[in-house]
Amino acid sequence: MPEDHRHCKVCGKVCPPGEETCSKACRARREAALQSRRNLTYLIYGIMAFLVIVLVLAYH
Repeated sequence: MPEDHRHCKVCGKVCPPGEETCSKACRARREAALQSRRNLTYLIYGIMAFLVIVLVLAYH
């Protein structure tokens, strides 16, 4: 039976068991991408909240 393995979520190489990335460099790139995605999500929510407040104040 073949040994279970995973592939790196950044570069696609085979990872050690229990790891999501193959190296520290890939781990750092993944963390940076996740942080960037979180920041963009917060920005979009902030813009939407601002627009709702403006609309409520404009028609109230």
